[in-house]
Amino acid sequence: MSKKVTMESIAKKLGITKNTVSLALRNMPGVSEETRRLVIKTAQQSGYEYKGSSSKKNNSKTKNICLMLSYDTRSSVDFFSFIQYGIESEAKKNNLNTILYCFNEEKDFEIPLSIKDGIISGIITLGRLSEKTLKSIIDLNLPLVVIDHYFDHINVSYILSDNVSGGYTATEYLIKSGHRKIGFCGNVFSSSSFFDRYLGYLKALTQYKIPIDSLYSITNMSMAEISHHNVVIEKLKEIPTLPTAFFCCNDIEAITIIKALSSMGIKIPEDISIIGFDDIELSKNISPELTTMHIHKELLGKKAVRKLILQMTQKNYTKEKILLSANVVERKSVKRIMT
Repeated sequence: MSKKVTMESIAKKLGITKNTVSLALRNMPGVSEETRRLVIKTAQQSGYEYKGSSSKKNNSKTKNICLMLSYDTRSSVDFFSFIQYGIESEAKKNNLNTILYCFNEEKDFEIPLSIKDGIISGIITLGRLSEKTLKSIIDLNLPLVVIDHYFDHINVSYILSDNVSGGYTATEYLIKSGHRKIGFCGNVFSSSSFFDRYLGYLKALTQYKIPIDSLYSITNMSMAEISHHNVVIEKLKEIPTLPTAFFCCNDIEAITIIKALSSMGIKIPEDISIIGFDDIELSKNISPELTTMHIHKELLGKKAVRKLILQMTQKNYTKEKILLSANVVERKSVKRIMT
């Protein structure tokens, strides 16, 4: 009596995992076309019939997408939670479940169990991640969209705010408010978004023929990540002559600077004007209320899901870097001065 052919026996024969056999037979992403053809051919030659492959009921099931983000990103609730809401609401509208997976950037990337089990049809990453981690995710061979981070040399689909133009607009707003001594605060090396905002800052100063004085700026560290308030004050005191305005890489940085300057007896905006970026809820709850750049957070999430669906449903699709514009939200932290 011949032994019953199973997924396990096919996997053992080909030297691959049962999960890979399952993905291939269900015509799911996650395996190469060469492996898929080999699995199907072996199954046919062995007389194995995958009962779920032609089931209408199976095809009507809700599919799953995996939202991946680092623990550091997840802790930034006031910003990324709005993007996550956009992802989940758009996914639900398109009959997609969203499975959340958090990873630790300090450790090697581990493949989520949901992907090992073959129940994921596409991946969205949110926030900063290392090149090594992104390459590990790409190796999973699933449709992929990356939100709020990018690498110039890695060709995947990205959904981003237009940070260069946003940085330019924020700096131009300060210039048109009469400021000529403008500094930048934020670690430009920690995030592609921050670096691009800094490039926009430099572009605006250059186009308006305003001298770029690096002594006005702190670009190699984040004030918001310094745990001791007094250390932030000491760092600001190291600036030989304070500018009349600071453009900060994000609102958290701006709020940290405002609190430190206030402790130094410097009034905002009477003495120094501040503009932030992101328009988080806290920006409206500080005194003075923070002038900032508004990002369409929920739309970032919705656009990512729409792009992912195209990749999941079309054999030939174009990988894109999609940029959403940011606009100035005028509040109370910028003073117009006479030039």
